[in-house]
Amino acid sequence: MRDNVLRPVIGIAGTLDRPPADSPFSDIHRDITNEAYTSSIRLAGGTPILLPVPVHATDDTEVAEYLALCDGILLPGGYDIVPSFYGQERHELLGETDEETDRFQLALCKAARAKGLPVLGICKGCQVINVAFGGTLWQDQSLRPVEGVRLNHQHYTNPKEGFHQAFLEPGSKLATLFPGPHLFVNSLHHQQLKDVGEGLEVAARAEDGGIEAVEAVDGGPWTCGVQWHPEVMMLRNDMMFPIFAKLVSEARNAR
Repeated sequence: MRDNVLRPVIGIAGTLDRPPADSPFSDIHRDITNEAYTSSIRLAGGTPILLPVPVHATDDTEVAEYLALCDGILLPGGYDIVPSFYGQERHELLGETDEETDRFQLALCKAARAKGLPVLGICKGCQVINVAFGGTLWQDQSLRPVEGVRLNHQHYTNPKEGFHQAFLEPGSKLATLFPGPHLFVNSLHHQQLKDVGEGLEVAARAEDGGIEAVEAVDGGPWTCGVQWHPEVMMLRNDMMFPIFAKLVSEARNAR
């Protein structure tokens, strides 16, 4: 049992990243996160720690050791997910992937929930949650049928500011965190959720019908995935603070 006086520890799943080609360490992966995630967790009252991708990405012992340090888990953005994890062949529009990172993050998500720890997934992390629950993805947003105007969800201009509306589903847990029925969110992804995993429900949709958030309704620990990047918007104002405050609050309760 962790000391309730201490700030809840939020483990951020590591991502194996490739250094620049001109780096003297160009053949060595970097295990990274970024300051937007760590600062958002600290502002919400938590202590962030990085959980590096294990040498053996499905090492249950190492994942269990990580979870012994944590009160909650954040699954961050990153590369595309290897499509074999959700039963699809690789499409030509698929972006860069890293199988070791995917195996680790999927195992971490499942093990954290089995232990009763809350999980927040952001962008790719939202997709990891969906795949961990047995869901699937559109490998590119252009593959999803849309009636009417399609938004370009890969909008990299001014990421600290909102780009489109996310309409919160009435009665969802996510909707209880905000005063209004919709949010103005940024959008930096080219993949989208397709079939929602068993035990999840849609918590928000974009103006073009794309799924913007899901949450667990299976009676397990609080688990929410959002397709936008609230941590980046937190660098501009605190509109997205309730998402991180909820993660930290649930982590404190999980002790």
